[in-house]
Amino acid sequence: MGLPKLPDVNQEQSLTDLLESIALEEGALAAMINAEAEKVQAVAVRMKLDNHLQRKIDFAEIIEFQKTVASIIKTMINMQMLLQFKMENVLDAKLQLEKKKLKSKLE
Repeated sequence: MGLPKLPDVNQEQSLTDLLESIALEEGALAAMINAEAEKVQAVAVRMKLDNHLQRKIDFAEIIEFQKTVASIIKTMINMQMLLQFKMENVLDAKLQLEKKKLKSKLE
């Protein structure tokens, strides 16, 4: 099994591609956060209904659910921080490339 064929692109296009991939990852994180919010809302509705119907609410189950949501959110925050660092590095590299191009035009 050989290495995959990579397109032959210049540095500027590679940096643009990296920024696009960061944007896609940001979109995926937003969708995951939205999904977690929907799960929390569903549990809140269920708790309200259980309370209204005077059914016993299983607090241990709710606490376990809360821990799971907190863990997922913590992971997403970590991913967001890494994306922020990656974006800063890519933007710095793009700035350096632009400076280099401008300098070579002036010479």
